[in-house]
Amino acid sequence: MSLPDLITNSRATQNATLASLNSSNPGYLASLITAASDAVRRACNRDFSQISYSEYYSGGIYIREPLRLRQFPVLEITRVATNPRPALLVQNVDNGTNQRATVETTATSLRVTRIASAATISNDLPFTTYPTLALMASAVNALGGGWSAQVIDQFANWPAADLKPLQGAVMALYGGRQLELYTEDLQPFITWPPGDPWGEEAGYQAFCGWRLDDETGELYGRLPRGQLNVRIDYTAGFATIPQAVQEAAVQLVLDLYNAGLVNTTLKSAKLGAGSFQLKDQTQTAVLSGKVSMLLAPYVDYSKVIFR
Repeated sequence: MSLPDLITNSRATQNATLASLNSSNPGYLASLITAASDAVRRACNRDFSQISYSEYYSGGIYIREPLRLRQFPVLEITRVATNPRPALLVQNVDNGTNQRATVETTATSLRVTRIASAATISNDLPFTTYPTLALMASAVNALGGGWSAQVIDQFANWPAADLKPLQGAVMALYGGRQLELYTEDLQPFITWPPGDPWGEEAGYQAFCGWRLDDETGELYGRLPRGQLNVRIDYTAGFATIPQAVQEAAVQLVLDLYNAGLVNTTLKSAKLGAGSFQLKDQTQTAVLSGKVSMLLAPYVDYSKVIFR
C-alpha cells in the first residue's frame, strides 16, 4: 500500500535551505520528503495518515487484555466479523492443456493464472467490475481456458470485495480451491460487562461483542475462539498530521540533504601548510536528537513489546 507523504512541499519549503533546494532541484526534494516520511513511520511504528484498513486476528475470550489494532487513533470501526466460511469455489478443469493453475485474491481483484506449455496467462477480475460473487463466478466461467467457478450455499449476492485478501496463490487444478468470507458481524456492547462472562461454554457466543478505546486502538470484548477467525475493518489516523510530526519530517529531510553533501570517502585533506581530518562517518546512522524529541510522544511501543 502506497502511503501519502507526511508533509507537503509547501510545509517543507518553510525551511530556507529546503526552499533553495526546491528552486534548484524540486524532484530531489520530493524524493527526500518521501524518504523522510517512510523513515518517520518506521521509527514510530505508525502510519499517521487517515487510511482504511482490514486486519485479521485470532479470537478468544478477551476480557481484561485488549486486542490491539495496528493503527490509531481509530476514527471508525465499520465491521467486526467472524466465522469465515467457504463462499466461492474456483477451479481449472483442463489439466491436459494446463500444467499449473492458481487462484488468489488481492485487495482489489480476483486473480487467476494458468501455465500452458510454458506460457503464462493471467487475468485480474476487479471487484468494482464484478461486485457480487455471482457476477464474479460468471466472469471466471467466461474466461475459457478451463476456468470454472461456483458460488457456495447462499452467498451469490454477497460482496466479492469481502473475500479475504492476500491469501496467496493456491493450486486451482484437481478440484480447485474454496475462497472465504467472514459471515457473522459482531456488534459493539451497549452495556458492560456483557452478561455473565464465565457462563456455560456452549452459550458464550451469545455474549460476544466489543468496545473500543479509539485513542489507543485497544479493542476490549469477547470474540469467538479460533485462528485468524476475526476480521476488523476500520479507519484510523489523523485528518491533519500533528505539527510535531510534520516538523520532525522537515528536520529529517534537512538532515538527509545535508548528509548527501558530505563526501564520506574523504578522511583527511591538506590545505597549504595546514591540514584537517573529517569525523568518522562509518557509524550506524541514527535520528538526530531534535527529530527523536519531536517524535517521542508518537512512538507506538506496543509493536516492540508485543510482537
